[in-house]
Amino acid sequence: MSHWSDDLNSFNRALEAAPLLPFACAWVRRKHIPYAFQPVYYFVGFKVLLYFLNALSRFAFHNDVYLYHLATVVLVVTLAQAYRRLLSERYHTLILVGVSLFGIVAVLDAVWLDGLFTDVNSYSQAAGCALLVLLAILQVTRLTSIIHEQPLEKRPEFFLSLAVLAYCSCSVVSYLAINIVYNMDYSIDTMVRFDRIITSPDMVLVAIQMGLLARMFCFFPLDAPPMRALPAWLHYSRWQPRPFHLLGQSLGTPSSPKRHTLPEAVPQPLSLPAED
Repeated sequence: MSHWSDDLNSFNRALEAAPLLPFACAWVRRKHIPYAFQPVYYFVGFKVLLYFLNALSRFAFHNDVYLYHLATVVLVVTLAQAYRRLLSERYHTLILVGVSLFGIVAVLDAVWLDGLFTDVNSYSQAAGCALLVLLAILQVTRLTSIIHEQPLEKRPEFFLSLAVLAYCSCSVVSYLAINIVYNMDYSIDTMVRFDRIITSPDMVLVAIQMGLLARMFCFFPLDAPPMRALPAWLHYSRWQPRPFHLLGQSLGTPSSPKRHTLPEAVPQPLSLPAED
């Protein structure tokens, strides 16, 4: 295997850890995440879990195709629920019908079309991303049609829609390309090289999506002020000097150096000159 292919594989494996960033940003703000954005918090939490499952499946089973199917279901269900809370009630029926149709396509894709352990889920990915792109466009249209006191770059729902549009509008191409490559009569080494080349743009899109979601979570206040973020047992105010030990005997704690201060001058009584 050529060196550039190994370097590209290392690059892809590093980008797979991108969900850790928004999850860390959300974890320290989990008590102040608004109701509408809580499904996004669950989404990045599931992505972190899938990251570790991916590493385990690749090492133990040498097959992580089923995680592509599961990741698409998590993506569509959680973010569709977030848009259901953000958009007005007249779109709730559209979201319910869209998620139901996606569920049917996902089941058919896993059971019959691509296979849960055979090929990546290009059909369900296309259906789910089409629904999320539509919801993101509706959300951006609503934001731009209503006059707000804050600009768009200071609104978290705008960054959510940017993250959806950045990933869902392009990821289907990578899924289709992977399926095409693995159904061709190439050698194993050639398929591995093609897989790494095709997967790289998808990993970059995931990293961009996670970066935008991390920026979105930064709009919410922290659960604790930065000066009180450390636990009590780790705070520097509880640190005490450790005692010295010699041959198992404690010699006491080191005393802090004493400051040598000059004695205060005692005021002398003022004596007036004696009158003649």
